[in-house]
Amino acid sequence: MKTHLFRIMMIVITAASAATSAHAEDLNALFQQGRAAFYKGDMDKARELLSRVAAANPKHQETANMLAFIHANHKPVENTLKQQYAAVILPKVEMRDVTFTEALDALRALSKNATGGKVSPNVIVKGVELGQRKLNLSLSNVPLTEVLNYMTELVDARATYDKHAVIVSARADPASGVK
Repeated sequence: MKTHLFRIMMIVITAASAATSAHAEDLNALFQQGRAAFYKGDMDKARELLSRVAAANPKHQETANMLAFIHANHKPVENTLKQQYAAVILPKVEMRDVTFTEALDALRALSKNATGGKVSPNVIVKGVELGQRKLNLSLSNVPLTEVLNYMTELVDARATYDKHAVIVSARADPASGVK
């Protein structure tokens, strides 16, 4: 009976030791990946990986040093509205004799369709007259930002990317200063 109990205890100890060893190897692998990203200059990835190492082992000095350097010298990259829109590829854009407002409505639908409902461009048009200008457009496999660029060019307007919206306004007439 004692030998049977001894064997069970040894199996439990061996399993616990293996789990601890596997955790240490995983932690070491995370550290090595974070360290490699740090030395490659990919500070966002390094921050993400090394933060996980620090959470599991707050006393790991090399991790703490690299994270301190990252926090002091590197700002995280923000995903701007323009970057978000540039990532949306529209397979086909066909517009014939539509107003700018109608084209924007169609663009919202195309964008929602291309992203499974995740991205719908937020565009503010300054001026009723600008929204009534007509355009024709035929494009294939193009980023949403480029479609917006083409559309604004066709109606003689300019687009400015703000934090939460694209603001479209008429271009100023350089001779008169009138929009």
